[in-house]
Amino acid sequence: MDAFWFALALKAIATAFVVVLASVVAERVGPKWGGLVASIPVSAGPAYLLLAMQHDAAFIAHSALLSFASGAATWVFLVAFMRVSDRLSLALSLPTALLIWLGTAIVIRNVPWTWAMALLANVIAFSVATTWGRSSAVQLHSTNAAANAWYELPLRAAMVGAFVATVVTLSDAIGPSATGIAAVFPIALTSLAILINRRFGIAGARAALTGAITPMIGIACGFAVLSLTPEIIGTRPALALSLCTALVWPMSIIVRHRA
Repeated sequence: MDAFWFALALKAIATAFVVVLASVVAERVGPKWGGLVASIPVSAGPAYLLLAMQHDAAFIAHSALLSFASGAATWVFLVAFMRVSDRLSLALSLPTALLIWLGTAIVIRNVPWTWAMALLANVIAFSVATTWGRSSAVQLHSTNAAANAWYELPLRAAMVGAFVATVVTLSDAIGPSATGIAAVFPIALTSLAILINRRFGIAGARAALTGAITPMIGIACGFAVLSLTPEIIGTRPALALSLCTALVWPMSIIVRHRA
């Protein structure tokens, strides 16, 4: 147990550092790449690594299936934010989108998912998000933003670290289904929207989250692999394979844009 808690603290700190670093890079590069940065599974990846220390392959596979299905809820969250942020401030549009995500997640929690059903749900949600995303495209120019307050980076780090720790420590009580949904809560996208809003305003936050629509395919594919492989090849090889799968898609987007 001492080793577990040490690993939990280490991974929570490492995840928080990566998310904070990604948010700073997104701010420097701009909304065009912000969504891509946020789509890297820096929160769910360490959370599942720690879950694997507590649970067997069947638990991991079942949780991953619910995470796979919950990818549809993330795209619903993105659509909701796009639709309400053109009329409301961030202080209203972001909580609204998160409440819609929560409602969708509750529905997902109560559905007896199969892999094929989860795939279909993701295809439908992605198609809708892509359609709305095209109509929400905006042209942006950077504005002079106020300097970050001293507490902003530590606050972001604390948010992400607490999220990872909470998912892992509650997993025994809430079971694999709820754990799988909690693991894909859009904490990185939420943090990104808050950050970009500071420099580019609500239009910039909308553009950044719109930019996450296509890169999110990588995370969905990673969970699709993880839901199928732990009981076949073992939990650790399955985690490694799913992480590689999740990273291939955003990396390919970067390569295509650089070409």
